[in-house]
Amino acid sequence: MSSMPSFRGGHAPRRGRGGWTKPFAKSKRDSVKPDIDKHPLGKLLKTFKLSDLHFTAGASVGPAITDLQYVTSYNWRNNTSHAILVPGKPPRWTPLQKAQRLKEDSGLYYRDPNAARYTEYPIAPVVQAILDTKTSCIPEEVDVLACGSTLGNLLRFARGQDKAFRFAVEKIGNTVFLIRKENDSKEIIENVRGFGHSFPEAYTTWEKEVKGSETHQRVVQYDFGGFTCLVRFECDGYLKDLSKSNGSTVNSSVDPSLRPSADGEDLLAAFGKASIAQKHANECPISSGVTIEHGGAAIDQSAIFDLKTRSGKYKANIDMSDIYPQLWLKQIPNFIVAFHDGAGLFEDIRVQDVRNDTQKWEQDNLDAILRLKVLLKEIVASARDDAGLLEVYCPGSTHLEIRKQYGQGQPSLPANLRDKWTSSSEKDSFSDLDEGGLALNSHSDVENDPWGADSEDEEPDYTACSAEDCGYCGKCTY
Repeated sequence: MSSMPSFRGGHAPRRGRGGWTKPFAKSKRDSVKPDIDKHPLGKLLKTFKLSDLHFTAGASVGPAITDLQYVTSYNWRNNTSHAILVPGKPPRWTPLQKAQRLKEDSGLYYRDPNAARYTEYPIAPVVQAILDTKTSCIPEEVDVLACGSTLGNLLRFARGQDKAFRFAVEKIGNTVFLIRKENDSKEIIENVRGFGHSFPEAYTTWEKEVKGSETHQRVVQYDFGGFTCLVRFECDGYLKDLSKSNGSTVNSSVDPSLRPSADGEDLLAAFGKASIAQKHANECPISSGVTIEHGGAAIDQSAIFDLKTRSGKYKANIDMSDIYPQLWLKQIPNFIVAFHDGAGLFEDIRVQDVRNDTQKWEQDNLDAILRLKVLLKEIVASARDDAGLLEVYCPGSTHLEIRKQYGQGQPSLPANLRDKWTSSSEKDSFSDLDEGGLALNSHSDVENDPWGADSEDEEPDYTACSAEDCGYCGKCTY
């Protein structure tokens, strides 16, 4: 395998991640902590303990997450270019007819592939893809733009889990951006072990129109805690038998005029519950940031899955209570867990619809979810009151801090992209559903469906980790 670091957070070794530990769980390995010597902290504004996050008992009625919509998606290419493919397409689940023993993962991988791709403005591709897509998403109505990592860290704190983290906070227009922040944007993960890369390489396929991709990123919109949230996350793949897109692909091309138009009625029949928007390109290309190419197909949310691998030599079932929070935040309805014999032979692979289980997890964890709502409201209020560059810093389960960014700080977006975000809501293209935005029905028959670890050895094993969910902490349980 090449010694060059891989940008592919999804297939190396993120594909086999677990990413969550039980509240107050102990581990023999320490996670990577924010380096406050290398990146000093700014002025302290507020401090929160878990006990400060007061909520009214019984305040939550009905699903905590509602009005789920697919907004856009894109693929990173597997080269070093600053180019994304919109809408792209996740890899398709293509299991082997006969199990084969796979080689263990090897190679070098970035802890945060998005930041490694675009160090200065890692969230910019998300904004560019949104602005490039004909959608009912109106930037002025978006309260929070985050990712699975930042929201996941806040939920960990709300659940009392002991994990240090930090992320940047900035208000742009009406939207509060939560931007992941690692010690080094191109930090390499050490001592990668397991089969989280080799398994998806063998059991999933990048289809013809997206060949050469490394990762598929999705952006969904939903309402949580009274806020309209946009959440970006990395998608492991999709199940073709659950997808109703019926080959509604977009021809790969930098020139949007070369793409065929899609028939609205065909799309309406094609996609699932999440509102999937017809492809649309900006008339004026965005000059700063990544290059947008067009290709792939929008896949309905009902068809995507999350994937984990683990050793089955201990004959123990995977602890789903550590995984449900990820599926809940990202609203992923399907889960695949693959067990190997300890040496790379996968003969026990389970494909599961976990929507009902995830909803049960929500009901069983309402207190933590209500604390998350309170915490998010405090962060949004601080960003809107200050209107400067802030950051959230959490040294562990004891408390969480809201601070000014040190020195001049780092803006979330380049100036021209910031201007486009704040002015785009005035354009008809974001509100006129008749010109492409389609509210669609679900494949589900459920009304209003929002849609003790063991390691293989004593050496660091990142099979249960992911770049997005835990930053490859090296201590995640299954």
